[in-house]
Amino acid sequence: MNYRSLLLDTDVAIITSPAALYYLSGFDQADATIVITKDKAYYLTNALYEIAVKTAVRPELTVKIVTLKEKYDFITSLLSDAHKVGVEYGDMTLALYHRIFCEEKETVDVSPLIALMREIKSPDEIAIIKRAESIVDTAFSEVRPLLKEGVTELEIKEELRRSMVRHGATDTSFDTIVAFGENAAMPHAVSADRALKKGDCILMDFGAKVDGYMSDFTRTLFLGEPTAKFREAYDVVLQAQLAAIRYIDEGGRSAREADRIAREVIDESAFRGFFTHTLGHGVGIEIHEAPALSKLSRDVLSDGMVFTIEPGVYLEGEFGVRIESLCVLENGKLTVIDRSDKENYTV
Repeated sequence: MNYRSLLLDTDVAIITSPAALYYLSGFDQADATIVITKDKAYYLTNALYEIAVKTAVRPELTVKIVTLKEKYDFITSLLSDAHKVGVEYGDMTLALYHRIFCEEKETVDVSPLIALMREIKSPDEIAIIKRAESIVDTAFSEVRPLLKEGVTELEIKEELRRSMVRHGATDTSFDTIVAFGENAAMPHAVSADRALKKGDCILMDFGAKVDGYMSDFTRTLFLGEPTAKFREAYDVVLQAQLAAIRYIDEGGRSAREADRIAREVIDESAFRGFFTHTLGHGVGIEIHEAPALSKLSRDVLSDGMVFTIEPGVYLEGEFGVRIESLCVLENGKLTVIDRSDKENYTV
């Protein structure tokens, strides 16, 4: 990895965010700091991780085992001749800033540059994300038969977690969303003791974490015979997703246009105004990262990007529908990574 590309016109770069630390080091350990100079890139951590870092951290990094005071002193020494320092504005604490900057220095936010680097995934990164999404597909198929009257949102949430861990996930990508009936009208509902009953929709939004990378997936089902209104909403959401997928697969690369195309399908239906969030987001070390697929986005989609396409319709007090697929652009073509059925939504 070319660490010096992070310097730009700075003399030193200090990396502190957990996601960036993992991306640059290959070691999922937040209690560390990476310092990049024109000569070397250093990985600073404490004695608790001395054995682990010997084999886990990328060999291009020079590992230093230090106490907290030694870390501050070492960074300060590296800054002595620096005129401009790159830091992550959204992560560096004021306490750390005051400890290492003994004199006023010009600082530059390197967070956008790191985000650009992480936006394009390597083949190895893509392979890990695909494996994580395959675990999600398996969990969905295993849990679907458990969706019967009387089961609660929290019980299904726990069954999804168990299934993902059983099949190789180290953790969930985020706090799993399982929402029944009217609760599904909240895009980021919090699962509770709400019991499933006939005539309920079932929204499940979950992901698996594998080797530090996330996956993301949503399906909406219905227990019993769906109402005409639910069928109409589901079909509109599915057609909106397929329209966006088709646009990108046929060569469209504007993230804003992808959002517009999906939103237009919904706005031309009886559910105009009920698609209340963006079309999608990048997925990688973090569950939300670049690119952004939204009506305000300026992102241009390109090979190596992994992102969601997840239109939805939410009717307060009634139900919600969201269909989410994780996609990757490879060799100019769009691949939908998840394989779970979208057509058969009744249980």
